[in-house]
Amino acid sequence: MEKNRFTICANSYIESLRKEGRYSTAHVYKNALRSFTQFSGTPSVAFHQVNRESLKRYGNYLLTRHLKLNTISTYMRMLRCIYNQGVDLGQAPYIHRLFRDVFTGVDTRQKKALPIHELHTLLYKDPQSESLRRTQAIANLLFQFCGMPFADFAYLERSNLKHGILKYHRTKTGTPMSVEILDTAIEDIAKL
Repeated sequence: MEKNRFTICANSYIESLRKEGRYSTAHVYKNALRSFTQFSGTPSVAFHQVNRESLKRYGNYLLTRHLKLNTISTYMRMLRCIYNQGVDLGQAPYIHRLFRDVFTGVDTRQKKALPIHELHTLLYKDPQSESLRRTQAIANLLFQFCGMPFADFAYLERSNLKHGILKYHRTKTGTPMSVEILDTAIEDIAKL
């Protein structure tokens, strides 16, 4: 039974995330588990296989696969969480600073912004079809809505907009938001 305890613990945690409706988080954990089991060369991983040496090798393995540092960090944090669950359940031994030699931070050097000429092309170039024109209008609105995530945009209704103020709740966190809308955005909304 010890030979697959880590995998069992991970799958149990992933299932609990799904039951809570946290499907995206469960998906990331599933990807991290799949990646680590592929690296390990076995469909079932034991807790003793998660050690400093294997974690360092796994980090290097991910780098050779050209994964970004933030993805590697995410996978390592997922593995750490699962390992800590095993420790809490008495299924794994506590190892002080087990993940100290692997990257679990955030790489802020990764640029996320589009170059200005690409943004201009996205927002203003003639899209040549009606379906692309609608997509372009949505992209334009997302930009004018201060970078609103698409998930939030998808749940908006016209009733969310009153007197030039867009009020809604973040889909991910439930946080109430208020955004002052430009006149150009109101014109774009009318086109949709």
